Amino acid sequence: MIIDMLMSDRRVQPERVLIDHVEEHTVGLAKEEGFWCAMTLYPITKCTPSRAADIIEAYGDDRIMVNSAGDWGPSNPIAVPDFIQELRKRGHPESKIKKIVYDNPLEFFRQCRRFQFTPPDTLADNAALVESQKL
Repeated sequence: MIIDMLMSDRRVQPERVLIDHVEEHTVGLAKEEGFWCAMTLYPITKCTPSRAADIIEAYGDDRIMVNSAGDWGPSNPIAVPDFIQELRKRGHPESKIKKIVYDNPLEFFRQCRRFQFTPPDTLADNAALVESQKL
C-alpha cells in the first residue's frame, strides 16, 4: 500500500503529503499516520458527495478535503457544491463545511512557501478600487 511505502522512507514528512482518492478503508490509516486526505467526488462511481459526507461523519474534518474531477466516465465538476448541500442537509454547521472545502486546502497548500493565494473578498475589494479609479 502507498502508505506503507511512504512511511518506510524517512525523508517523507506525512504532514506535507496529500493522499487523494481515500475511501472508507483507507482514510483512517492515512489520518492515523499524519497524512492529509482528499476525496475526489464523482456522481456515480468512486466517492459520491453522500459517501464523502459519511466518511466525514465517521473520521472527522481534520486534515481532509474534497475535490471534483472532469476526467473519465461520468463526472460532475460541481460535485463540491453538491457535497456542501449534502452536509447542510445533514445539519452540519457552516464552520465545519468551510473547514473542509476552504480552510483545510489552504492550510495544506500554504506549507509551500511558493503558494500564493488572494482571498475572494480581497479580489472584490481590488475590483472595486480599479473601478473607482476609472472614474
